[in-house]
Amino acid sequence: MEAAAFLSDKAAAVSVVEKDEFPFQKTLGAQVGGVCMKMLQNNGVKFYTKTELCELKGKDGKVTEAIIASGKKIPADVVVLGIGALPSSEFLKGTSIARDSSGAILVDLCMQTNIPNVFAAGDVVSFPVALLDGERSSIHHQQVAEAHGSIAALNMLKKQKALHTVPFFWTTMLGKSIHYAGCGKGFTDTVVKGSLEQQKFLIFYIRDGFVTAAASLNCDPMVSLIAEVLYSGKRISKEEAE
Repeated sequence: MEAAAFLSDKAAAVSVVEKDEFPFQKTLGAQVGGVCMKMLQNNGVKFYTKTELCELKGKDGKVTEAIIASGKKIPADVVVLGIGALPSSEFLKGTSIARDSSGAILVDLCMQTNIPNVFAAGDVVSFPVALLDGERSSIHHQQVAEAHGSIAALNMLKKQKALHTVPFFWTTMLGKSIHYAGCGKGFTDTVVKGSLEQQKFLIFYIRDGFVTAAASLNCDPMVSLIAEVLYSGKRISKEEAE
């Protein structure tokens, strides 16, 4: 999406092929995903949603078209593929270090594996998330990886310290920044303050009656303030968010 936004005023045509109904739907939800899609559509980007790329064709070593599930052919000179991420942990195959079904290394809040004095940190691990009442997750953000590294180092030095952080990330498209804090995995409801249509809003992600994450567009510094509240350990109920 960021690449599409950047190229929207530079390329003759830009198309996005998306498996879900909206981009960012799995992380930011349909509401925010819909806003992002509208932003790019207003800048000339064409979307093909609820479909997938099936084939690339080319000539003389260069791509010429992309074919999606419906059979539609989209002319293309450049194709950028977002293929997701998998933990790079194959080197541990055959060892006794515990991993989950995706290959992520299981660690505790001290970043220690099931083997004493063996630590892991960053994108490759699955760790207990306080905002999810200890449910495990893998979070692929720089800020989280930095926190992991610091905690792992302290515990290697026998300075007992457990992870305490609120995930935070941001992205910019067409000069507008989306900020996000928390972990919205498994959210079942949202509370929107402001206007999605006017692209100025704060959205709370609700799970089991409490806020586990928040995102904003053109509402700085609200997400940073909410991150501070979540970091303090205070739980924000849906009623309080409303």
